Amino acid sequence: AADRMVFTGDLIRAKPARLVIGGVLVAALLPIVPTPPAASPRPAIPAFVTSGGWRQFVGEGRTLVPVPVDGLRSIRWGSAGGAGFAVPQGYFVGPTSATDKTGRWGVEPRPTAALLTAVSTGKRPPEVTAAERAQAVADARFWRADAFVLDPLQDRGPLRQAMRGLYGPGRLVDGVWVWDVRSLTN
Repeated sequence: AADRMVFTGDLIRAKPARLVIGGVLVAALLPIVPTPPAASPRPAIPAFVTSGGWRQFVGEGRTLVPVPVDGLRSIRWGSAGGAGFAVPQGYFVGPTSATDKTGRWGVEPRPTAALLTAVSTGKRPPEVTAAERAQAVADARFWRADAFVLDPLQDRGPLRQAMRGLYGPGRLVDGVWVWDVRSLTN
């Protein structure tokens, strides 16, 4: 046993053995080294929102709806607009129903929000039906919406086509597409 200890000690003192043992230790410990979380850039908020261009389209206490309707985008745009307008599908953590007390993030999306999300992700074509147009008007009323806004940088082509089918032709204002729906919701 003493012979083995001396041999092991000599082996550890040998330079190649130290390198191998060190390499094994590094390889074993490397997976547990903390790393910063992955980050991805947020889409820029359109100047239409940050400069106050939205004010000509959205009345006090009314809603500006970013397209596609997304809780985080809504919150970011509302904040950038100085909280001067309401936003749909904002932050909410609460029970899923009166009988199910488990919490969840966000609100259940309105049918029009789900439709626009599906179009934006390529899960459905942009063509809309008469029933979907009627639902879109009902959802705009539910949200108390005065305007829908589509940032062309977020438009993957079909979104503007779907919006045209739901609310008619929009117009390009300060670099974004705007659908003024006040005549539908007031």
